[in-house]
Amino acid sequence: MMLADLHIHTTASDGALAPAAVVRLAQSKGLAALAVTDHDTTAGLEEALSTGNMLTITVVPGIELSTQFADTEIHILGYFLDFRNEPLQNRLADLRADRVNRNKKILKKLRDLGYKLDWERVLALAGEGSVGRPHIALALKEKGYVATVEEGFQKFLNRGAPAFVPRKKLHPQEGIDLIKATGGVAVLAHPGLLGDQRLVKELILAGIQGIEVYYPLHSEDDKRNYLSLCKTYKLIATGGSDFHGIGTESKAEIGAAVVPYHAVKALEKAKGGVGNGAS
Repeated sequence: MMLADLHIHTTASDGALAPAAVVRLAQSKGLAALAVTDHDTTAGLEEALSTGNMLTITVVPGIELSTQFADTEIHILGYFLDFRNEPLQNRLADLRADRVNRNKKILKKLRDLGYKLDWERVLALAGEGSVGRPHIALALKEKGYVATVEEGFQKFLNRGAPAFVPRKKLHPQEGIDLIKATGGVAVLAHPGLLGDQRLVKELILAGIQGIEVYYPLHSEDDKRNYLSLCKTYKLIATGGSDFHGIGTESKAEIGAAVVPYHAVKALEKAKGGVGNGAS
């Protein structure tokens, strides 16, 4: 069976591997398709698509938008969006600028706590990707302040830790609308990680077109429940590993959660629409 991993990150955001390397790794795992879904950026898509063309593996252009409702962070995946769209890129640039301001505030908090990090070094660790907390955690490890990246998050960077700084995020409706405005398909990422499951129904009403049913941290009950919702509301059932290779968000390997290739076809068929997709 031809399989696809539709949730993968690269060095364009907070992944460990460059876009081309991620595509090669996916091919080596025997996958027929993958989606590059970096956080709030499409910077890795040109390289990924070019590599996919050379290797004859399908690369789905995607993104993962971080949104916030009350105290809950909700991630919205976008597939087959027109990532060269100027209004989209302008909005993403605003989000990146806010991310930079947030990271500098984190460094100031760390300095106030007695842990001095150089901003230029954090930028260097991020390379061409968006700077994020994983790179600050790497800098903390490099300085010997912590033994591991995970310890850096737990001790300083996680919500509630002394150096944590909240980040401005889109409202979920804004994220859904932004994806649809570029002809993309909006899918709710890892709903099992949401504290309040009532939000899933609210997001369906807000216009999501799919649910990430298959995810490494979803239980069998989770999968059955979300698959049932997809059938009831005629949504596309997707899935992916959420491969990062850096930080603490995901330790899953590429291919740890997959869907049949027909999910890719369903997403492609639904692109450009304004209503729900088809399961």
